[in-house]
Amino acid sequence: MTGTEEVEEKKDDTEVDQEKEKKDEECGAEEHKDKFNPSAYLDCFYKTASEDTAMQIVLFFLPGILYRLPEKVNTVLDLGAGPTVYLPIALRLRAQNIYTSDYAPANRETLISWCENRQTFFQVNVHESPVIQSVVWKENPSIEVPQKFQVVSTVFCLEYSCESLDAYFRAVRSACSLIEDGGFLIQGGVLGATTYNFGGKSFRCHCLKQSHIVESLKANGMATTTEQGYKFITHDDIFLLFSKKL
Repeated sequence: MTGTEEVEEKKDDTEVDQEKEKKDEECGAEEHKDKFNPSAYLDCFYKTASEDTAMQIVLFFLPGILYRLPEKVNTVLDLGAGPTVYLPIALRLRAQNIYTSDYAPANRETLISWCENRQTFFQVNVHESPVIQSVVWKENPSIEVPQKFQVVSTVFCLEYSCESLDAYFRAVRSACSLIEDGGFLIQGGVLGATTYNFGGKSFRCHCLKQSHIVESLKANGMATTTEQGYKFITHDDIFLLFSKKL
């Protein structure tokens, strides 16, 4: 081995060590508005069907959850959709009106670019009142956005929108306030997580427990037993639930 090769080898080792020392930028839950990168998010979690375990589990169990809805649904709100459209696609043949929403402006722009001339998108904040802050884009300007919806879906949103139990309860209360009487909630997320990472950023979140979910649903008049219309599915700390507003 020549001296040149030795120098080059040591340089490579140093570069590896430097890479290991790099840390993701820490971000608070409220920083989703300005620091969320839709392209990095989609590349990390949705690049292929097998790219992310959490999404595999959600998409595997989602048809069974949607099966519990009425055959025809009038209004659906995808609350905190991020830059994704899998829920509207899954419900496209069952729902008459689908509304998609997100807190981060970059996500709303991504949704519009994906679904131009198909759906309605608006700004939401589950920690503010009213939850629906403003309408960003409409397919048909004459259509009025309802105050309540027959179905509200919220996946990987509520626990990631906050960092404390009180804030989580507030987020659930806001989500449930958007459901009409007798309507339905579809909720999905991760139990026990304190952060999630992608694109060089680490976003803090509330460490969610199943007891938090049940308590918050009860407090907002939602079903928490099978007899009432409640279903909870969990696998590897990923959960999906179906609940009816009593």
